Amino acid sequence: METAKRDVLLGTITWWGFHGLLVWLGISHFLNAQGTSGQLLVSDLFAGILIGACILSLLRLTAGRVLLRAAGLVGIALALLPMWQGKFEWGSLTDIAIWAYTFFSFGPMSWRHALYTPLGVFEKMKTETEKQ
Repeated sequence: METAKRDVLLGTITWWGFHGLLVWLGISHFLNAQGTSGQLLVSDLFAGILIGACILSLLRLTAGRVLLRAAGLVGIALALLPMWQGKFEWGSLTDIAIWAYTFFSFGPMSWRHALYTPLGVFEKMKTETEKQ
């Protein structure tokens, strides 16, 4: 397999897979909700914003990218809060890694940032491949 085609395939798998993971994090929150019925919790808002941001991001709207970066910062803060209070858990490191990756991967230095341009990375690569 050519390098360009492999990169497109790996990028596509990563793109859809990571969005799938974030959507699953939002959905699993609602499936495992512990609050009383009719009560709206801050975590419900966070999960709803996460799902909405993923949908906007998949539609390649800049608002989705911005919301995912904001969710990444909030996720890092929520994972660091128990550690700040002296309650270290190994799962917190995983949470920090996921949210840090979310923050980084939707930032201006990421290759995914170009996905929000009119053509996007995958369309540009497709056009270059067709020229050859």
